[in-house]
Parts: sequence; C-alpha cells; structure tokens
Amino acid sequence: MGACADTQFLKVHYQPPPKSDTLEDIRVHLSFKDTRRNKAILSEAARKDLTDFSGYFTLVVGPADSNGTLLGAYDLESLIIEVFKQRLQHSGVKVVEEKDSNVEMTVRLKEFRLDLKSRKWFFNMSYQLDLTKNGKLIASDKTGGNAERAKTIGARDANKIIGELVTDMINRLDIAALLQNAGL
Repeated sequence: MGACADTQFLKVHYQPPPKSDTLEDIRVHLSFKDTRRNKAILSEAARKDLTDFSGYFTLVVGPADSNGTLLGAYDLESLIIEVFKQRLQHSGVKVVEEKDSNVEMTVRLKEFRLDLKSRKWFFNMSYQLDLTKNGKLIASDKTGGNAERAKTIGARDANKIIGELVTDMINRLDIAALLQNAGL
C-alpha cells in the first residue's frame, strides 16, 4: 500500500482567460444539473490514496504563474457554478439571480472523475451547456476531455491535473459564439 495523502480538500487552480468587456450587456442566470452516471468523484483506487478527501475543493483563481486568489471551499456543484461564473465574468457577462434575467445558462455535468492506475492520475471531465430564453432552448454546446499525470508523493499531482483540465474545459467554451448563435 502506498503513502496516503493527508488532504481533506483537493485544490483547483482555475486560470481564466484575460478579462474582456465585449459581452458587458449580457445578463444570465447560471444553474447546474448533475447528470453523471457515476456520482463518485474518486475511483476506488484514488479513494485509497486520498483517504481524507472530504468531497470538497478549494478554489484558487489566477494565472498559472501566481498563487492566485483563494475564493473558498466548495462542494462539486458549487465549484462548477463558481468556475463558470468566473469564466463568464471575465468575458464581461453579468451573472445574476434568476428573477433578474430571462436567459438561463445550465451546466449539465456529465463526467468529473479522478482515477489512479499504475502510479498515474487520470482525470475525466465533460459537460453540456444549455442556453435557454424564457424556458426555450436557444443554444447548446458540449465539451469533454481527459488528462493524465504521473503520481508523486501526496495530492500535488492530483490537484494539478484537476486544475489544468478544469481550466482547459471551461476556457474552451466560446461564450461569444454561443451567445451570438443564440441571437443574444
């Protein structure tokens, strides 16, 4: 049995794209639906290594070459909402309460899983983003990906692989094109 990482939280370092104000007139309400078939974040092997993982993540936002700003601790749903909120705000979009917008952006999480095999971390993430106006679907986009990284001692590499793939998957979304295709 390998050394177990002493960590209750996995750290996600989200690296948003440069700020822009091109979409500053857009207001959306952001929602989340967990549509994963397997709701476990960690595989059995990953759970054996990360024995103290509480199911919560710490979110740090900032460039890769900085320590970033610690925003807090989040469960998976809150983490995904906050990362998307950061992404939208960096694009100039205002994220508002449901009552303040007739446009809703729903993140449908399809996969979010960390595995450990043969001394390598494997992370898979996929989601679908649905844009509705007055309850009618007006645009949709989906993306997914996976990454692997050699395991060293502790959770450092698990944190790094999650942060890198979350950043890639969220930043891959072309918000301006999605909104334009929706006629907004």
